[in-house]
Amino acid sequence: MNKGTECVRKILEDHGIPYTCQRGEILSLFIAEPKHYKPNEVFRLLKDKGIGIATVYRTLEILRECGIIIEISAGRDVFYRMKKPESNCIYAHFLCDVCGKIYDCLDSGAAKKCSDFFDLLENSMDMTIKDVNITIKGLCNECKNKEGG
Repeated sequence: MNKGTECVRKILEDHGIPYTCQRGEILSLFIAEPKHYKPNEVFRLLKDKGIGIATVYRTLEILRECGIIIEISAGRDVFYRMKKPESNCIYAHFLCDVCGKIYDCLDSGAAKKCSDFFDLLENSMDMTIKDVNITIKGLCNECKNKEGG
């Protein structure tokens, strides 16, 4: 068992949730290829291992509640991905309106400005922000080029 899987196993145990083979298979998918997954995609990739769609949905909900994965709502679509280990994370995603692809927005300068904004917000409103999830919508580079704009 790799370090990531062992860490997740410990988090589940701390929440009183047993680590099962099915949960291990779902976690392995997220660890082996870290990307955004729709529940139906997880099911499609793992159904040959005897994992049903209900197990996929239950496990994704358990993993989300334990803070292991995050849920990203983009219109009617819901995606899941592994949560980064840092506390006070700012998750920014770009969703293409045309092709539906979702991309992580990784820009340290923009993240710093967002972090500064949230620090000001926390101080002015006397609250603690633990997690931020931002979805930006528009046209990805590929779709923008196809449309000529």
